[in-house]
Amino acid sequence: MNEYLNRANFKLIFLNFFLTIFFLWLFQISNIDVKFQSLFFDQQSRSWIIDRNEPIKKFFFYQLPKIILAILIISSLLLFILNKNKKQSRYYKYRHQLLLIFIGLSLIPLIVGNIKKFTNIYCPNQLTIFNGDKPYVKIFDHYPKDFIQIKKAQCFPAGHAVTGFALYILIFVVNQLSWKIFYFSIATFSGWILGFYQILKGAHFISDTLITMLLSLLLAQIISYFYQKK
Repeated sequence: MNEYLNRANFKLIFLNFFLTIFFLWLFQISNIDVKFQSLFFDQQSRSWIIDRNEPIKKFFFYQLPKIILAILIISSLLLFILNKNKKQSRYYKYRHQLLLIFIGLSLIPLIVGNIKKFTNIYCPNQLTIFNGDKPYVKIFDHYPKDFIQIKKAQCFPAGHAVTGFALYILIFVVNQLSWKIFYFSIATFSGWILGFYQILKGAHFISDTLITMLLSLLLAQIISYFYQKK
């Protein structure tokens, strides 16, 4: 059964990879990002629907999810360490799943966060078209020759939404289809809730969040594939 699921996962890796490439191309040739983002920017007041400094929303949609993710990472690691050699423990039979959860929840945000350091893309609220001072450049474009960049931009893909999308790793610790669908739904819903909070305050384009979702799922698939092979 596990071998069958691993082969299926291998095929899905390629499908997800091509979906990621397709959407990168789509956002590159279209103006979807700017048109969609304009819906949440008030041209008269030059402000976004959500104030980024509003404390209650900031806590629930920005700070709390990071705390929950940290708790999940630490808990899965501690449960693995404390029960990996205790055959009488109720968690002993789940030791491999616990380790996979720890690896996935740790690596997915780490990898996506490091990708941001190289893409050099600014956030909507930093752009001149949205009352900022930076030029709008797409992922495969070059900055204007007269633009002096002091510090590289770090806004693509979306680092915050990955806090929710990292939960995709849970899909690969269960075999039942119903549970896989459940965890897929939870991860997708969580990621987009956090993603839309960022979109509504001008911190990310919709493409940032969509590509983050696909990358997170792709990374979860790859991590799971090699973990199961090991």
